[in-house]
Amino acid sequence: MYRIVHNELTDSYRVEKRGLLGWAFVSDPQSGDYLGFGDIDEARRWVRRKTRHDESGNRRWKVVADCIV
Repeated sequence: MYRIVHNELTDSYRVEKRGLLGWAFVSDPQSGDYLGFGDIDEARRWVRRKTRHDESGNRRWKVVADCIV
C-alpha cells in the first residue's frame, strides 16, 4: 500500500510505502535518493504505474483505491 505525503514548506510531494515496521519513503533504486514529485498528479501517476500489476485477474481481492491522500 502506498500513500502520498506533502511538505508545505517545500511544496513537494513524496510517496511512502507501508512495510512491516510502518511507513517509509520510497527511494530510487539506482541513486538511493527519495523520490520527489512536483505535484500530486505526478505522484498519483507513479503510484498507479507501480500498482498496475495488482489489478490482474489472478487476485482474489481487488485494489479499489491505490493511494491515501
